[in-house]
Amino acid sequence: MTPSPSNRELLSQLLPPASYSPDAPRLSAELSAEGAALDRAQLSSTQLAGAVTALQPGPLLPDWERICGLTPPPDATYQQRLQSVRGKLAETGGLSKNYFIQLAKSLGYDIDISELQPFRAGLGRAGEQVWSGQVIWQWRVTVHGSKGGMQTYRFRAGQSLAGERLTAFGDPRLEDLINDLKPAHTYVYFAYQA
Repeated sequence: MTPSPSNRELLSQLLPPASYSPDAPRLSAELSAEGAALDRAQLSSTQLAGAVTALQPGPLLPDWERICGLTPPPDATYQQRLQSVRGKLAETGGLSKNYFIQLAKSLGYDIDISELQPFRAGLGRAGEQVWSGQVIWQWRVTVHGSKGGMQTYRFRAGQSLAGERLTAFGDPRLEDLINDLKPAHTYVYFAYQA
């Protein structure tokens, strides 16, 4: 396979053969400059083609991070940043219980998901909770501890403000992730267990 000619060579071949000599100093400089500009444009178009799907984003990786809402740590390598983008793109592909359970597991949490049902005559039993009909748009995520160490904030005089809860706990990473990916017409509430 013969190598393809450079853009400078292609431009010189476009000149009328008898009228211009591509070796003339000024014309040679012009052909070199125009050929180099076309080479850069060709390289840029190749990079753009790879960046369309985030398989090979090259210098456009910061744009993918911006689109995905990611802020990489300052010391993150290109591979780590690329893996974060690919992971973010892959995490938007499921609505099943198992999908959310696996997602929480990747953050170090074991969770259970309960889809709540309203009390119905003939199906409900004595002692069951009576929910309104709108409860079908709600689901409960029960979080069973974490490897990352869930923060617990207790009310303390001098450190807390009036009106705050006596105990606050949770992991905003988990809650934000699930709330970002849940169906928009649903409401999720979180129950934490030690």
